[in-house]
Amino acid sequence: MDLLAAYISVWNERDPSIRQAIGAEIFTAGAHYVDPNTSAQGRSAIDTYIASWQQQFTDCSFVLGESSGHHDIAHFTWSFGPADGPPAGTGRDVVVFEQGRISKIYGFFC
Repeated sequence: MDLLAAYISVWNERDPSIRQAIGAEIFTAGAHYVDPNTSAQGRSAIDTYIASWQQQFTDCSFVLGESSGHHDIAHFTWSFGPADGPPAGTGRDVVVFEQGRISKIYGFFC
């Protein structure tokens, strides 16, 4: 699922211009992201949330885990942490696709 790998790359991209360009390719204009801490509607709001996460966790990056999907839905696991250490956190997300892009993301922390 290349779209999921691209999604994880958005979380890892520290250059705002590149991150926003990737986001424009993978998210629908009205994409909606929800996790226990936030609800972000639209590409710009999602990017703002990701940027704030990056500021809080400067030395961490995400790694895509197992994924499975069918029709227009997928779920996957992820972890994040420093490159040279154990994961600082893990989670499971569910995504909904529309016309080859991500329209909804439901994030769950483990």
